[in-house]
Amino acid sequence: MKKTIVLLALAAFTLAANTQAQAQKIAHLNVDELLSLMPETKTAETDIQAYAAQLQKDLEDMQAEAQAKYQNLIANQTNWTALRVQKEQEELQAIGQRMEEYQQQAQQDLQKKQMDLMKPIIEKAQTAVNEVAREKGFAYVLDSSQSKGVVIFAEKGEDLLPLVKAKLGIL
Repeated sequence: MKKTIVLLALAAFTLAANTQAQAQKIAHLNVDELLSLMPETKTAETDIQAYAAQLQKDLEDMQAEAQAKYQNLIANQTNWTALRVQKEQEELQAIGQRMEEYQQQAQQDLQKKQMDLMKPIIEKAQTAVNEVAREKGFAYVLDSSQSKGVVIFAEKGEDLLPLVKAKLGIL
């Protein structure tokens, strides 16, 4: 039994020594900052904001139409038949339902547009990070962005942001 424990301890010591000998170089990079510095991101954000503004305008137009129909109903309900009032109320409910559906679909469309526009930018950044990491011999690159929380302490790792910015031609 003692022999087994000694062998296990010796194996653990050998494994630890080998692991230290094969230490991997680790770097970190603030991906959020990198993406915000890329000119393509600014263009994509402008396109996304314009698309969001158009979606909002469409919704506001629908709201104005509903408001006008409601005002018309209030103004004329005493002159209309009960059937006409009922039909106008049903139409207002249908408009309200369409507005809810539109708003949900608009959110999904906006998210898809954002993903479609950002995907090639993220891929370009990833390619540059991969190239720099390989050139500099890093085995791991961790994201040190505040929003991700992947790296909470980075004292000895190298910050690749300046090298990746240079690779992408960002000043």
